[in-house]
Amino acid sequence: MDLEMNLNAPHSMGTTIIGVTYNGGVVLGADSRTSTGMYVANRASDKITQLTDNVYVCRSGSAADSQLVSDYVRYFLHQHTIQLGQSATSKVAANLIRLLSYNNKNMLETGLIVGGWDKYEGGKIYAIPLGGTLIEQPFAIG
Repeated sequence: MDLEMNLNAPHSMGTTIIGVTYNGGVVLGADSRTSTGMYVANRASDKITQLTDNVYVCRSGSAADSQLVSDYVRYFLHQHTIQLGQSATSKVAANLIRLLSYNNKNMLETGLIVGGWDKYEGGKIYAIPLGGTLIEQPFAIG
């Protein structure tokens, strides 16, 4: 049995993330451990990222990939708000993540759950697994 740890391996979150809709909105949850193989790199990692005032994303998979996708989407949504004068919906955020994930599916190792509330559709949950498929569900686990 090989007990050597490869400390140069990419950080993998080995994550549990969940999103659930209810009558008044959305609840998102995630564990807080980031690991590289058997080595725990961070026991207090924040895997839920705010994209807009009402839209958040739960990140799993490669920490670097999921942070990069979240940062790009947050930037695009900020530009959307400036240009249109109103906040983007959770569906817009989920579609941006889907486009980035699908167009880079051979390079990204991340699965995401987008959850948010808007005045048009209420609370929504969207799962975007590896490969960039967009799935709207009342709940999602990743």
